[in-house]
Amino acid sequence: MSYRKLALLDMDGTVLKGRSLEVIARLGFKRQIEKLKRKRLEGLLKGYEESLKVAKLLKGVPLYKLIGEFDKMGFVNGAKEFISWLKGLGFVTVLVTVSYDVLAERVVKALGIDDFYANKLEVNDGIITGNIIMPLGWQYVKNCMFKSVCKLNVLFEAMRKYNVPIGRTIAIGDTVLDKCMLKYSGLGIAFNPKDQEIIDVADVVVYGDFFRLKHTLENLNSFKNIITCNM
Repeated sequence: MSYRKLALLDMDGTVLKGRSLEVIARLGFKRQIEKLKRKRLEGLLKGYEESLKVAKLLKGVPLYKLIGEFDKMGFVNGAKEFISWLKGLGFVTVLVTVSYDVLAERVVKALGIDDFYANKLEVNDGIITGNIIMPLGWQYVKNCMFKSVCKLNVLFEAMRKYNVPIGRTIAIGDTVLDKCMLKYSGLGIAFNPKDQEIIDVADVVVYGDFFRLKHTLENLNSFKNIITCNM
């Protein structure tokens, strides 16, 4: 099926109230998570290397424990209604995250999102092995942040998959890890941004819940142009 408009949404801190790393930390790995994050911020670890090491921490952990802690987070107010509204306007909605497929699937199902891209977490007989399969993608773009899931590459892949031109895409995220997909999409939306870098590249900045975001977009000419264009 060919869609005419595309919306990419970050998961952690955007549609979710919290972050997957916080969930993993609460399973008894707070010190290790903080150390890995610090190394990445200091440039001693690339993004995908951090993802590999975080997954190793989970080796031997029953999957139900990870899911149980994850399900406590909850969604930002109005998330499901916002997704339904976008789909009603003809958008295909895609969740993109450096977290795990087993978690992203739960968000997709709960909110009615059409598709997702995430790291595949290896699980055997209900036990996490510590291994992940990474989509990567940074090999194909310049000046990437070397994340385990390159969100800019996901934007291009989803455009090809659903036959959508760049001018009819929107991207929504909250941190510097989302800046590439915001910068190059037709409309980049910094939603409750945590970093100045993402504010700098965004076309619009919105604070609040998804009802506030919907109200903002309804009154934004650049968004109106995307949904009314006959390309």
